Amino acid sequence: MQWSDLPPSHQREKWCRGCRALEGDFEAHIQLYEDSFETKAVPPFYPLWYPELMGSPQETHLFQALEELRDEPSFTPYWREMGSNYKALHRWSVERRADFWRYVIFERLKVPFKRAPDTVLAFQRGDVAQPLWLVGALWNVIELLLSHDSAPHPALIYQREGGMIQTWSYEALSGEVQGVAAALLAHKLTPGDRIALCMPLRPEAVFIYLGALYAGISVVTIPDSLSGEEIATRLRIAAPRFLFIQDGLYREGRFIPLYERLQSYALPPTVVLAGGESLQARLRNNALTWGAFLSEGGGGASPFYGASDREIGVLFSSGTTAEPKAIPWTQLTALKAITDAHFYHDVHSTDTITWPTNLGWMMGPWLLFAGLSHGASIALYEGAPTSPGFCQFVERQKVSILGVVPSLVRRWIESDAWAGVDWSGIRLFSSTGEASNPWHMWQLMAKAKYKPIIEYCGGTEIGGGYITSTLLHANAPSQFAAPALGLDFVLLDEEGQPSDEGELFLVPPAIGLSQHLLNADHEKVYYQGTPPIGEGWVGASGAPIKQEYAGIPLRLRRHGDYMRRLKTGFWVSGGRADDAMNLGGIKVSSAEIERVAVQVPGIGESAAVAVPPPEGGPEQLVLYIVPQANASRAPDYWYPLLAQAIREKLSPLFHLHDVVVVEELPRTASHKVMRRLLRRQYLEQKKG
Repeated sequence: MQWSDLPPSHQREKWCRGCRALEGDFEAHIQLYEDSFETKAVPPFYPLWYPELMGSPQETHLFQALEELRDEPSFTPYWREMGSNYKALHRWSVERRADFWRYVIFERLKVPFKRAPDTVLAFQRGDVAQPLWLVGALWNVIELLLSHDSAPHPALIYQREGGMIQTWSYEALSGEVQGVAAALLAHKLTPGDRIALCMPLRPEAVFIYLGALYAGISVVTIPDSLSGEEIATRLRIAAPRFLFIQDGLYREGRFIPLYERLQSYALPPTVVLAGGESLQARLRNNALTWGAFLSEGGGGASPFYGASDREIGVLFSSGTTAEPKAIPWTQLTALKAITDAHFYHDVHSTDTITWPTNLGWMMGPWLLFAGLSHGASIALYEGAPTSPGFCQFVERQKVSILGVVPSLVRRWIESDAWAGVDWSGIRLFSSTGEASNPWHMWQLMAKAKYKPIIEYCGGTEIGGGYITSTLLHANAPSQFAAPALGLDFVLLDEEGQPSDEGELFLVPPAIGLSQHLLNADHEKVYYQGTPPIGEGWVGASGAPIKQEYAGIPLRLRRHGDYMRRLKTGFWVSGGRADDAMNLGGIKVSSAEIERVAVQVPGIGESAAVAVPPPEGGPEQLVLYIVPQANASRAPDYWYPLLAQAIREKLSPLFHLHDVVVVEELPRTASHKVMRRLLRRQYLEQKKG
């Protein structure tokens, strides 16, 4: 974004002088905006944070990288042509990808290798979709995370809802990790095996996750919010040798069983941890307590050094089929997460980071890699993040980086759970998981005396983001400022031509992009049927997309998001372009929801669509149903039945917004349900 795209300097200065002094009624913030920028407050808003007036851009990792790169021979031509700015850095990162990643790995992150790579990037398979990164290297990414033993601050800060604060130093964390690694090996697991983990993001979950990776064992992470059927499906797909699970969850003093959800399913040997002071579940014959599991270890362990593409985990992400996609993460995926934290979230060792998430969603592992690799403190709260208790935890632990999903911000605003807490110590927010509401994001910025929100969008199959905000760009609510480094993309309209609005396609290669799936054809899911790159097409930073890289033809990779580029140069998200949707920050397919809906007695067919609310923000779930003959045609009859089925069989986090009863579903000539038509019809009817 150029300065000419921003409001005049005197308007920016007037806003910045007044905004941080505002208190109380949000109407005063709106009035100052309209007075400062001499326009009505209507989305998309002007930026509310400016780095040169409200930040310290010279202290950021991005600024330091630009200063260092002036002496990098491969970057010099870009610097001379475009100046020392983000656009030059991005263009260099996609046209000289090997040089970019060499600089990041060896100069910025200083990754410790047992054996350094012979080659940064190679195409021995002749396919841009199947590159080889860091060829010949032997390493263990956990060594980078545990390299801060002398840090004077905690590695982990933990509080259970209503409980006492507990902390672990980096030295203590290292000991716990090695203890878990030794216990896993004592139980006859070997490098390359898988274990599964299903519990809240608590210290023991961190120890298990990092300990397994330290020992060369892959971790299948499963959200604890899922139904027993959905958890069992993921166990069947990934086939772990061990399962680590909590007996139940405590929320506002109420015990919610977790282990018992699986009582009717076959399980591998299982380690059950107590959610409270003692176990509240009866263990099966093949189950152990946490103490019994650890007692077999008897000491520390040495790290396992593996190749760069060694599997470290499996996460699940919904696509357009009823079965969730099983996406392997490798050491390269972890490297992508660490890089994004370094450049966009600007994580430093002085930061305390918290993110209400779970290791079953990508931001859980992302948080561990992001925080620990930089020597920061990670603050974990086990309880409802919508509660005043969590909001007070953020203040008391002096959290400087707070991650959110937009649905959570909405709950804070509606319930006023953050009343009376002082969040002015927050340095920046980050928002991901779903499209955000600009009015809500504005109020979030105001809560922290106008600190920036890093809007960050990507996916489980990327390990991070393809588009982001940065601390070198002005910050506007619910708007992205720049494409992520090392990765390019293009927006295509319905005719398959470049546009400022349309479905987003990635341009590989990039570290972090998945290269296979456990239970689906990776080529078919991401590449089959994508358009060829046209002559003269322009990428996200405005530079032409070359049709080859290192002599290998470039191909577009399907991602499924819908994006719009504003005239100012910022981007806004339009949610999903395919038949997947984000509900409460969780990606789920239409097919998964429809499969549950038709199990409700009396329903013949169903179609699930996600619609944006009129004011913008997170998608809302609407179910079209065709009742069977002689069944009720009243939406009010079906709504509670469907809402209950979705909560119990998919996730209690999924909220059903509306039910529409129809006599038949619109279909194409090939009998596919026309969900886009239903979505458009619903919006038009509500507008009318």
